[in-house]
Amino acid sequence: MTTNTKSTKTEAEAAFCPAQYVTLFNQGVERVVELSKSSLDLAAAQNSEILAAGKKALTAASFPGLFVFDLAGQALEGQVTLQKSVLDLFVEQNNAAAEAAKNCVHDSSKAKTEISNLIQQSVDKAVTVQNSALDLAAKQSKAVSETVKQQPEVAGTPVETVTDSVQRSFETVVTAQKQILNNAAKASKSTAAKS
Repeated sequence: MTTNTKSTKTEAEAAFCPAQYVTLFNQGVERVVELSKSSLDLAAAQNSEILAAGKKALTAASFPGLFVFDLAGQALEGQVTLQKSVLDLFVEQNNAAAEAAKNCVHDSSKAKTEISNLIQQSVDKAVTVQNSALDLAAKQSKAVSETVKQQPEVAGTPVETVTDSVQRSFETVVTAQKQILNNAAKASKSTAAKS
């Protein structure tokens, strides 16, 4: 490369400054994620207030199914926590992609390695998110099962037997799904190692 070409390239980078645009983009993403988390917190608080009001109103009427309000509250709290962790993973992945883009701009020989690493990180994060969702579903299923079994006149009845059977079946499905995810992650790592 001649001095003139290098000079032109340096001037273009100074004017365009891709790294600065990437930094600004990342800051925007982080702000949107923080706003999303705040919205989730507000939704959870609103849901909690609505459930408390409904429970209070039905307590006065001696409604027997008040446990449903507690289950609904727990389910939404779990969903909010899961959504926040997904947003955090999104920010991490976005930052990794930005760093890879910065490295590729300055050294095209690193591009293949950076892209391969980025894809592997994406697969790993997707597996993490899926496992978190499965864990949440299993936790909520168990909470429903335990709550149903604690209701008056359920112990020793077919309802208890069916509840236990459904819970065991759900746990089997979750375990199988996690194994499938782990196998997919291993296959991805194996493929990445070969390339």
